[in-house]
Amino acid sequence: MDIMPVTPLPVPDDLAGDLATIEQIIHARMHERPIVAQTASAALRGAEKPYLRAALVMLAARLGRYDSRRVIHAAAAAELIHSATAVHDSLINEAARRRGESIGDQRWNGGVALMSGDYLLALAASEMALAPDARIIGMYSRAVMTFCEGRLAPITVVAPLDQALAQHEYVAESRTAALFETAARVGVVCGGGDDALGDVLGRFGRELGMAMHIAAEVRDYEPDDGGAGRDLRAGRITLPLIYAVDAGGGAELAEIVDQHPLDTQRLAAAIEQVRRLGVPQARIRMRDYAQQAIAALAPIPPGVVREALVALAERIARI
Repeated sequence: MDIMPVTPLPVPDDLAGDLATIEQIIHARMHERPIVAQTASAALRGAEKPYLRAALVMLAARLGRYDSRRVIHAAAAAELIHSATAVHDSLINEAARRRGESIGDQRWNGGVALMSGDYLLALAASEMALAPDARIIGMYSRAVMTFCEGRLAPITVVAPLDQALAQHEYVAESRTAALFETAARVGVVCGGGDDALGDVLGRFGRELGMAMHIAAEVRDYEPDDGGAGRDLRAGRITLPLIYAVDAGGGAELAEIVDQHPLDTQRLAAAIEQVRRLGVPQARIRMRDYAQQAIAALAPIPPGVVREALVALAERIARI
């Protein structure tokens, strides 16, 4: 789930028009069927913007021979895949999967929502078919498979710390970072770049995606309007909770994700503990990944594209 403010992305002026075209394509595709748009919007909660993956495709392509006709459909496909996986994501009862319980309920078999996610994947496939290189279909397909593998393997422990962190890294990489890495590599292909450039941009995308994943987990504990702790309410183990338990949150905090329903007082106390003990350390890890993304750009020569990529990472580091 994207967590950056909906403000203009730091793309060069000559790409702004193409980004607007991509937005129009995505909007048109998603709203061709009202039931799809309605269901997808409910699951995404407005997360369609700011089209970070599309921007990454464009910026990576701009390092080579940029041709909008070779880029816009590949970029739109990245965002449609993200939307599809987010819709499917909303159907999964992660706590039940972690406990090995039956998941044949309305959240797993979400009917219209499930088909809406499938519909968005079909739209993404249509955009891929319009992309200039057959390799792009395979690259995006592998990213979707990686996401599915990660979704089938939820984080099962909050301690010991090394085991919990290893599980979290796998989840963050498969559910978020893989698509960012793929978007960057696809952009290089669209621009006619070589494998070496693809590896550089792929590493940048991977580190950026890891930072984005943690940033979403951190932001989940920030609202003061009663909306904080959605992950905790849903029984999801995230990095702030892992760090909070390790920092002295105790067995009660470690077990709270499997204690449903939670009374309001206990939930509020748990959220406050995670904010105090876990969020600061998670934010440090998020910024580490953002800095690693910037460091990965060392082989890229100075210029507007490198500046834009650095700006994307710095925006995450400031969250």
